Amino acid sequence: MKTTIATLVARLAAGATAAALLTGPGLASAADRYPDHAIRLIVPFAAGGGTDIMARIIAQDVGKELGQTIVVENRPGAGGGIGAAFVGQAKPDGYTLLIGSTGTHGANQFLYSKLPYDPVKDFTPISVLATFDNVLVVPESSKVHTLKDLIDTAKKNPGKLNYGVTTVGSSSHLAVEKFKRDAGIEAGAVPYNGAGQATTDLLAGRLDFMLDLLGTQQGNIKSGKVRPIATSDTKRNALLPDVPTIAESGYPGFSAVGWIGLFGPANLPPAVVDTLYKAIDKVYSSPDFQATMRARSFDIDHMPPAEFTKFLAGERTKWGTVVREANIKLD
Repeated sequence: MKTTIATLVARLAAGATAAALLTGPGLASAADRYPDHAIRLIVPFAAGGGTDIMARIIAQDVGKELGQTIVVENRPGAGGGIGAAFVGQAKPDGYTLLIGSTGTHGANQFLYSKLPYDPVKDFTPISVLATFDNVLVVPESSKVHTLKDLIDTAKKNPGKLNYGVTTVGSSSHLAVEKFKRDAGIEAGAVPYNGAGQATTDLLAGRLDFMLDLLGTQQGNIKSGKVRPIATSDTKRNALLPDVPTIAESGYPGFSAVGWIGLFGPANLPPAVVDTLYKAIDKVYSSPDFQATMRARSFDIDHMPPAEFTKFLAGERTKWGTVVREANIKLD
């Protein structure tokens, strides 16, 4: 019996040694090797909009830092819900990531009675990526030159004005609904799947106004195709110093600043999260990257995952209040 036990112990020891060799430095875990092939970055909105443009810039620069290609894939629909649900159900290995937003992770849970994903339980927050101002614009041919003009026109023509919604449930959409309530005006929302067609209809005079990302409308503003009459942050935008904010135009405290952030599926390995955040941190310290973002009116920002998680909790509280007060439901 002693010989048998000794033999068994020896065999177990040999097996443990072999296992240690197999899991040691020679064969690191998949998370430690991350990334060793291309990454899919899901943008849950249409191509060509501000979020899509920024995602592609970030994908290129962060991909270079990681030494792997980041492929941007657009999966628009349901206020970002289709793309968000896709990533929420993906394998948590770091090769399928999401550009989340104010809508997907701040407001949608209050706008829809049923979501195909849970914005808290189905995701791993990695970092906020940018915040951005919205600008209220009218066609160049419009007789509206100020926010007061718009309000007066709406009150004289109740229910006859309409505005474009580039993404249902976005910060710009909710901001207009809040503004309508605060100003006591009526205007119909016309939903679009992205800024492209909405802008086309605005320029053609089929829309009376639109609140959109400054970065998306900046070219039209410079060319004179649209007229900016107000911005949505609490302070004036440096790119439009002569354009007043909604807050200073008679609505103190009004603020509707959008953001986008990077998410992975729930249970993403900490090593993967750390690798991604460090790459973002390195890219965001580049003067060239900062200049590129400023030129497109994006206020770049990033924060560690734990801080981002706290930020998201505050956003849910903020936009939940806006949705309830404006009594908005999308289903």
